[in-house]
Amino acid sequence: MSPVKWLPQAAGVVSSTNPWDLPQAPRPRAPWRIDGALPDSSNGALLVRDAGDRLWVYKPVARERRLHDFPAGTLAGREVASYLLSQLMGIALVPLTVFIEDGPRGAGSMQRWIDDDLENPLVVADTIERLPGHWHGFMLGIDEDDYEIGLAHSPHPALRALALFDAVANNADRKGGHILLGPDPDLDGTAHVWAVDNGLAFHTAPKLRTVLWGWAGQPLEPVEEMMLDQVVAVPDDIFDEFINMAEVEALRQRAADLLEFGAFPGPSGLRPALPWPPM
Repeated sequence: MSPVKWLPQAAGVVSSTNPWDLPQAPRPRAPWRIDGALPDSSNGALLVRDAGDRLWVYKPVARERRLHDFPAGTLAGREVASYLLSQLMGIALVPLTVFIEDGPRGAGSMQRWIDDDLENPLVVADTIERLPGHWHGFMLGIDEDDYEIGLAHSPHPALRALALFDAVANNADRKGGHILLGPDPDLDGTAHVWAVDNGLAFHTAPKLRTVLWGWAGQPLEPVEEMMLDQVVAVPDDIFDEFINMAEVEALRQRAADLLEFGAFPGPSGLRPALPWPPM
């Protein structure tokens, strides 16, 4: 696996959504052409081409599934807020995601399409003896043939950054299938770790469910503390209308709590630690 340059070495002041001066990909441009629907999407996501023939995952607000614990019509905004948080923390793990008003099915989020390297998954579920020995893993259960089934994820440093990002964002649905390895479609084309499907995040109540528990209890590194400092100091208007003020304040508080704790969080034991299904 190619190394990934996932984090600059020094941050600037929190004066914009890109304090680390990360390279910026071009935004989508109308007119749009719908190439088809994504069959595994629970929120009616569509594959769309823009005026530059670039592919995007388009999630119209009107097609969002109703959830009991997230306000209706807010998931597209949470997708955009996740991208902004990724930029704010300097990790660039979320593909460019923007909110558009003039989409082919109305307002919604558009996220750059990523070609996933299916031959090199970063999270796997298999029998215990077939899991990579140097990966972070744990047991899931017993299958119908009485084999022990486990889940394991790569120790790649970008996944460590993603685990911290999810803890700060309070991501309730970090499945293995939401973590991709693929080329950057707009910049240098090198292999990159990507986090997609980030809409179930930023709730004010604890919701963290993830497959990335391999760093639980490990001390924060200085650069990770810098990332959290950026979040604690974030101005109110960085996230604009994408999440509400109570959610922005809860975001800051989670970052402050992690700094005080000084380590990666672990499962609380008070709620499910894994999304289901985990992949």
